[in-house]
Amino acid sequence: MTSALALALLLAGPTSAKEIQWEKNFDKAMKKAEEHNMPVLIDFWAEWCGWCHRLDRTTYVDPMVVGKAQNFVALKIDTEGSRLEREVTERYKVNGLPTILFLSPGGLQVKRVDSFMGPGQFPFVMDEAFETAQRVHAWEVELVWDPNDAGALTSIGQHLFEQKCYQESEKFLAHAADYDSDRPVNERRRTRLLLALLQNAKRRFAEAETLIKEALTLDPEAEDQPKLLFFLGSTYVSWGRHEMGVATMQVIVREHPRSPIAQRAQETLVTLERK
Repeated sequence: MTSALALALLLAGPTSAKEIQWEKNFDKAMKKAEEHNMPVLIDFWAEWCGWCHRLDRTTYVDPMVVGKAQNFVALKIDTEGSRLEREVTERYKVNGLPTILFLSPGGLQVKRVDSFMGPGQFPFVMDEAFETAQRVHAWEVELVWDPNDAGALTSIGQHLFEQKCYQESEKFLAHAADYDSDRPVNERRRTRLLLALLQNAKRRFAEAETLIKEALTLDPEAEDQPKLLFFLGSTYVSWGRHEMGVATMQVIVREHPRSPIAQRAQETLVTLERK
């Protein structure tokens, strides 16, 4: 899809289409999306979901929404339907209804709506999702040409982290960290920070420590050095290594006294001393 065509589709208003043409099979919809380089709109629903039926009666019949839906492969998934539909529901962690997902042509989440949305706001969400899907797809294409492209891996990993798709994010970021020696230092530091956050959430404190220490050595004079040190100290505290946590907070206060983080470190030290 050319950029000119993409822009034309994005700006398209109401068309002669009277209703959204919904696909019903996930595999066929994703194949169509890949073949035509189109993002995917998935409406997760169930028979008992009153708000889902309200979407059908209001939002999905609005002329503007119907027109813009032609920029997507539109798919309905019955969360209590076939085995494949239930598997897709579980894969994308749909725990409440209604849920609307926008995916890239390669199946990566680009935006998620976890509630009813009326026809006044939904077209703007569709535009945003379309633009984001175009960016994500460009990274997907780069990975087709070079699966070890650290820039594309990092961009996708950070995007998925922001989307709270943490398991997928970790996969891309870890891959990027193996091949990003030529990337900008600030990008490499952020990759390791995000990976450390993910490890910390799993209580894998040793792995988080290793990642943060690696990030700290990449550019010891970086402006965000106190921030990384604070996270390292917090990791030690969560790990039960309070002496190491105290020592790290003291480094921040001593070596970065003008940083806003220094005040937080000092407050943390006071709290730790009371324990």
